[in-house]
Amino acid sequence: MIFSMVKYSVSFLVEIIFTSSDACLMNYFAQVSGENLQLARAELDALVKLCPFNIEITWLGRVAKLQAASNPTEFLLDRAALVKRAGILMGEFSHEESIIEGIIDDSWKDNVLPSDRFSVRTICIESEYNQKERVKIEKELGAHIQSITGAKVELRSPNSNILVIILAGRFLVCKSIESKLRHLLREREPGKKPFFHPSMMNSILARTMCNLAGVRPGNTVLDPFCGGGGILCEAAYIGALVIGIDKNWRLLEGARRNLSAINSKYSVIQADALHLPVQTVDHIVTDPPYGRSSSTRGTESRELLDSLLRKAPSILQSSGENLCVCASSDMGLSEMIRDAGFRIGHEIKMIVHSGLVREIVTVNL
Repeated sequence: MIFSMVKYSVSFLVEIIFTSSDACLMNYFAQVSGENLQLARAELDALVKLCPFNIEITWLGRVAKLQAASNPTEFLLDRAALVKRAGILMGEFSHEESIIEGIIDDSWKDNVLPSDRFSVRTICIESEYNQKERVKIEKELGAHIQSITGAKVELRSPNSNILVIILAGRFLVCKSIESKLRHLLREREPGKKPFFHPSMMNSILARTMCNLAGVRPGNTVLDPFCGGGGILCEAAYIGALVIGIDKNWRLLEGARRNLSAINSKYSVIQADALHLPVQTVDHIVTDPPYGRSSSTRGTESRELLDSLLRKAPSILQSSGENLCVCASSDMGLSEMIRDAGFRIGHEIKMIVHSGLVREIVTVNL
């Protein structure tokens, strides 16, 4: 028997699939507000967990270095109340002389287009640096970028901002975007809402608490002590469906007016927080009454809060840090949570004035 040897030429269509671990990691940054660094860091940590991709954080004082496969800048600036600016971290240097030579030309071409009008500026964070040296950095780096990209320097109204952040012993060169949300939050302060009451929480803290609780668009958020709806408004701006409960009809009507102005999906219910008429929600974010004009009609604040903690596991649909409470430190919130058998996620104190210290706590149910 004779066998004939035949050669075959076969082509295969091959698709290469990358996992997140295979992807090229890029460097980004976020600069947070310095009023309460612990709170700002906690908010950013909570938002990072909401991203659909892994992000590694390294903190340098008020600056977070972020390493990720995708750019988180837009999401962080859209959500974070305490992030002042964020963007691409193009280079990190220990000496001023390394700034220009340390970033390759292609990186500038990728981030500054010929049609751009760009500016270069420096800021010092928790450090001091000679003003003449700062001006020198701005001029020399601006001329260098212009020579490579052909873009024009525009200091008054640039559409691309290059920022050199000067920290103790290092220089971060970034393509930076300023937060627009922080301006919007100032425009949404309680006194600028259709209804105002002195007990209403300010918009920045309300947004921060919603972020700490991990609120996402489409989630259901309950505030069982909603008052004029300060927290509910910020949850609604995120895109959540909100439910507010309060005994005081006047405050509840005020919350309705404030929420109606947002065109949000909401329910406001006149009820007793000791007997919540709600079965299940995704998050509870609240600021129980303490030592102020409130809607409790004589019920002790600790009793209300203790009742909420006991009912929370049956109301919240999933486990995790879905409950965020702000209370006076005099109430002993942290001890109440531990006594109830729950774990504390974040525990942050805020000095309001000499007679009032607020305690913001997330509860891990």
